[in-house]
Amino acid sequence: MKIGIIAALDCEMVEFCKDFGAKPSKYYGIYEGKCAEHDVYISLVGVGKVNAAANTQRLIDLFDVDYVINSGVAGCTCNHLGVCDVVVSKELTYHDFYPIGVLDKYAPNASVFKADEKLISLACEACENIKDDGFKFDTGMIVTGDQFVEDSNVVARLRADYNAFCTEMEGAAVAHVCVLNKVPFVVIRAMSDNADEDADMSFEEMSAVAAKRASFVSTYIISKL
Repeated sequence: MKIGIIAALDCEMVEFCKDFGAKPSKYYGIYEGKCAEHDVYISLVGVGKVNAAANTQRLIDLFDVDYVINSGVAGCTCNHLGVCDVVVSKELTYHDFYPIGVLDKYAPNASVFKADEKLISLACEACENIKDDGFKFDTGMIVTGDQFVEDSNVVARLRADYNAFCTEMEGAAVAHVCVLNKVPFVVIRAMSDNADEDADMSFEEMSAVAAKRASFVSTYIISKL
């Protein structure tokens, strides 16, 4: 089986390369490794929706991957989770696409992208194996936009308008491409900050820790496929 992993940042990729013995492929930004006899292709894409979409399509076209996992960090936008907790995507949408209904009217005739139930179940199983005191996780809506959110007023809007559990800059674009290509996917996000006025400081301090937690969940999924 062939698994594609999308990571925006170095800190989101490094654990996979270490755990899977991944080496650079002949394609720029893509690393090849092995996990549980599966071929794993890790794409370091950079931030933002265009980078995420373009590189998800590259993985699909170049390697014909069976599953795609987007693993990384996000800003928490819900009240019941906090820094280093995990959100497993149930569904994703864009928070900066207006009017979002255009996507329902034209291809791909969807403005909300639903993750694969099998991958969601395995992600939740992984989270149940994290025994750190106080750790929490949930499945829910992840919203994506080309914006690093650091404003509690924006957080309130995202919660009110989308029931968003967290916000980030790549997930819905990855999901969008996977839906177009009929490739099952899931997005795993560990909270690096609360997307509020202290987000930048928290992100700098906690992104590597949060990314490692997300990679644990993603690696568990692959090992059980």
